[in-house]
Amino acid sequence: MNRIINIGIFSTLFLNSTILFKEPFEFYLSYIPILILLPFFMAQYTFPKKLLYILLPLLLVGLVNVYFQNNTIGEFLKIFINILISAMFFYYVFQYYDKDIKYVFGIYMKVSLWVCLLGLFQLFSYWIGFKYGYDFRTYGLNKWGVIQGGLGIRINSVFSEPSYFGASISPAFFVSVINLLFRKQYFLNAFSSMIIIVTYVLTFSTVAFLGVFVALVLILLNFGLVRYIIFAIPLAIIIFNFMYNNAQEFKVRVDGLKSLYVDELLEKEGLQKGEHNPLKLQKLLKKIHGSSFVQYNNYVVATHNFMSNPLFGTGLGSHKVAFDKYNLLYKLGGIYKFNTADANSMLLRLLSETGLFGLVFILLFIFRFFIKIPGELDDENLYWLVSNAALVMIILQLARQGNYTYNGFFFYMWLYYFSFEQYNELPDESDQPASESAQVISPVGQ
Repeated sequence: MNRIINIGIFSTLFLNSTILFKEPFEFYLSYIPILILLPFFMAQYTFPKKLLYILLPLLLVGLVNVYFQNNTIGEFLKIFINILISAMFFYYVFQYYDKDIKYVFGIYMKVSLWVCLLGLFQLFSYWIGFKYGYDFRTYGLNKWGVIQGGLGIRINSVFSEPSYFGASISPAFFVSVINLLFRKQYFLNAFSSMIIIVTYVLTFSTVAFLGVFVALVLILLNFGLVRYIIFAIPLAIIIFNFMYNNAQEFKVRVDGLKSLYVDELLEKEGLQKGEHNPLKLQKLLKKIHGSSFVQYNNYVVATHNFMSNPLFGTGLGSHKVAFDKYNLLYKLGGIYKFNTADANSMLLRLLSETGLFGLVFILLFIFRFFIKIPGELDDENLYWLVSNAALVMIILQLARQGNYTYNGFFFYMWLYYFSFEQYNELPDESDQPASESAQVISPVGQ
């Protein structure tokens, strides 16, 4: 029974490529374990009262904005209830595991390894022309696709897109990098760590490459910015140039963002409202990458909506309404109407829907519960490692994924929080002999 429950819980983090129905909202196959387990968890554990500090203001602001027609009651309740259920469920998950961070994260790492092995099998199957080994749509994954690029196809394994792989596997990538850099075996051995790193890079995903950069920054913060900066800057430049010159998807996104944010191409050459100029449009489309425009368009929408409602935003689920007011679709002839509800970035969506309240909350959450490595590497205390690994995913989600709960986002939020809580409960080593230092977490396999 415990194994079945484990499968149900962790399937919510990795299996989000199948939708059972789309109306009135997209219902993923991974929702089923949540609906089955949540009532049992609720009967066994008390409601997390700390959630009320964030949920009650969001509820009040949301209803007020519905009254002033900045949002609809349907859109607000859909998002609010989704956040409530997801936040409660993953809180109860950690209660179920008795807040055993080592055990929970150990399962995550093992599943991540299998997901990466499947990704490598996917790429190998494509090379030899074995369709059933690389095209998982044949198994009913209806929100999944074969993404051309990279070394033939870009690895996405069980995830619908390489970018979702890049976000969800980023904590495992961070731990794997630490293992190889410092010759450790935290949760996985060196060979398994290398598999995760190689697979992660073979996604050729901009999000994954951003994860490499975030991991590098966190390593510098933990092990000494001054000590390693002389190596980190050249390394970062080398990595960027490698990605720019060898990953076409990354290159066109960078060029697209530069043309929009730096060159201000839309302001200079974009279509005006009501203008129909096919030649001008064709010229623009050659210079602007679609995904870059979607991100820039939502940036414009979010900043305009924030300026109009700076304190509390216009409520959960309201970005779609703001999008209709402020979008720049007309400048590209009405195309690329994507991510109208989720803003293409959780940070932008928070800015739009929750204003300074949401923005300050997430920033305080990150800084308040951040754990820096306590001195040198200590194989008995890995709270800092789990915390930083979760933080990589949180930052990537803020940067790129606008859905508040997709791929179990609240699992990583609670993982980050409970890592700090457990770390703070460690006895002070100065009050006891060195041999009695706290022994809370040890690497799997050691």
